[in-house]
Amino acid sequence: MQKTIADAGFSKIKKTVKDLPFEKKIEVLTMLEEELFAGRFKSLLKEFRWSAKKYPITLKEITGEVEAVRQKRYEGRN
Repeated sequence: MQKTIADAGFSKIKKTVKDLPFEKKIEVLTMLEEELFAGRFKSLLKEFRWSAKKYPITLKEITGEVEAVRQKRYEGRN
């Protein structure tokens, strides 16, 4: 299998990052986290919305779950 120029460039980037001192690796990590946060957040939000549509829950059901948890916690205190 022949590597493309892009693959070779990416391998070079990975090696360069691997050779960086710890502090510089942290800088690269922070930069990537900041750059990718919006995309990851949008993806997570899309997943939540899809789940909410697929498995709808009523306010009555939510209230019932909350009350059950409160009751369990209250009983655990005594």
